[in-house]
Amino acid sequence: MRVLILGATGGLGSALARLLRGEELLLSARRAEALRALAAEVGGRALPADLSDELEAKALLEEAGPLDLLVHAVGKAGRAGVREVSRDALEGMLTSHFLTASFVLKHAHFRQGARAVFFGAYPAYVRVPGFGAYAAAKGALEAYVETARKELRRQGVQLVLVRLPAVATGLWTPLGGPPKGALAPEEAARRVLEGVLREPPPEVLEL
Repeated sequence: MRVLILGATGGLGSALARLLRGEELLLSARRAEALRALAAEVGGRALPADLSDELEAKALLEEAGPLDLLVHAVGKAGRAGVREVSRDALEGMLTSHFLTASFVLKHAHFRQGARAVFFGAYPAYVRVPGFGAYAAAKGALEAYVETARKELRRQGVQLVLVRLPAVATGLWTPLGGPPKGALAPEEAARRVLEGVLREPPPEVLEL
């Protein structure tokens, strides 16, 4: 199985990479040194790229070639009220979650029966004070994936939207750390793979 993990140096991405050791594994992230170390650990190939740049995203996906499984584990978090949030923060959140995914869906190459995995969010968890930008970015991503699913299904590609509870990754660092009871990345990764590799895969996987 030819697999591309985007955001591979993050907590969830690296956990997925370790579980998929032994597959034809392509790993991408912006932090080249950490990416190369992870690739050496799991026997994968490091393809550093900044997915917020469409030209870089296109070049990466051309180099990756036709895929059986693509995992978009890219994102960021932050807290700011609607009367305090800056334009840069809003644009950064939308770019990280939504624009990167749109570039991936535009330029990725898939084999027949391939699966592409994106991470949404439970609305009740994120539509709370201070998280408007994050909630909006996840909402945009979910709407885009729902629409793209109908288009790519005709090409034999299946899109899976995953909603996870809180996972104890570095995403929470700007917020003071993960909430109590957050899943370990290894457990989250195991649940994700069990769900998305089912036959047939679910359109929305809620864990």
